[in-house]
Amino acid sequence: MKSSIISLFSSVFLPVYLSAQTPTLTHVFDIRAEIGQPINGVQNPHGVRVTIPITGGEVTGKVEGKVIPGGADYQLVNPDQQRSELQAIYTIMTNDSVAIHVCNEGINRFAPDDSYFMTSPKFECDINSPYNWLNNRIFVCRPVGFEQNAITLRVWMAE
Repeated sequence: MKSSIISLFSSVFLPVYLSAQTPTLTHVFDIRAEIGQPINGVQNPHGVRVTIPITGGEVTGKVEGKVIPGGADYQLVNPDQQRSELQAIYTIMTNDSVAIHVCNEGINRFAPDDSYFMTSPKFECDINSPYNWLNNRIFVCRPVGFEQNAITLRVWMAE
């Protein structure tokens, strides 16, 4: 049994490790999320909880569709550390009527000498849809545009 497990590991996983190269990023689409007024929270043991409603938007690129109203960006703001932890949860409805659940988590460091804003979205959709590839890849994104009531995120796929 032990040799069978080692053999399986070697035949399936070892070639991947031996062929590992530095990942590359490929731009796949942009998400323009429309947002409502932040709901400011109170101080809690971890910082200040702020909820920003997601009220709509659009997706353009390899995925085309609309951001469905009803999601939110849940931020845990720590002014002393000059950073926020972000978790946005919402749904994209593609132009061909496939629902894609999005959970996008990341960090916004807003220190004047050390700014950083990067997130890693996870996508869930029907495995029988043309978007199944979203279920099986790692993605990163960052903002590329801010408007008064919207943010545009550029999404890259890691290969």
